[in-house]
Amino acid sequence: MSSARAANTWRSHCPGLGISADALFSRAARLPRVDIRKPLKVIGTNTVDHLQIGLYYGYIGLVDGILERMIAELGLDTRIVATGGLARLIAGGSKYIRQVDELLTLTGLRLIYERNLDRAAERPHKSRRE
Repeated sequence: MSSARAANTWRSHCPGLGISADALFSRAARLPRVDIRKPLKVIGTNTVDHLQIGLYYGYIGLVDGILERMIAELGLDTRIVATGGLARLIAGGSKYIRQVDELLTLTGLRLIYERNLDRAAERPHKSRRE
């Protein structure tokens, strides 16, 4: 998330949807593992429906709740970018996410690597005997 008012980037980190689902399934032995996907309806008729509804809409509520507070602090011109493996799924249900970049972290790591390569090329190399 960034704002046109400043050159800074603000972030919020929370447990990912996949990790949250894994924790739920591993701690509640009687619950079946379910696919993480957008449910067909908000009111389910069985355990699988209820789990998918809770995971999907619960996580969107978490994300939108944080974004709403950040937008209140930063202004309506705030640019929001979702990243991560399930970002596109969550963005589809979010009131605020308009841009998804699933490779943002990898792109950042590549840029850091390339900058360090340039710096390493500029430094004189010392031989091991020195």
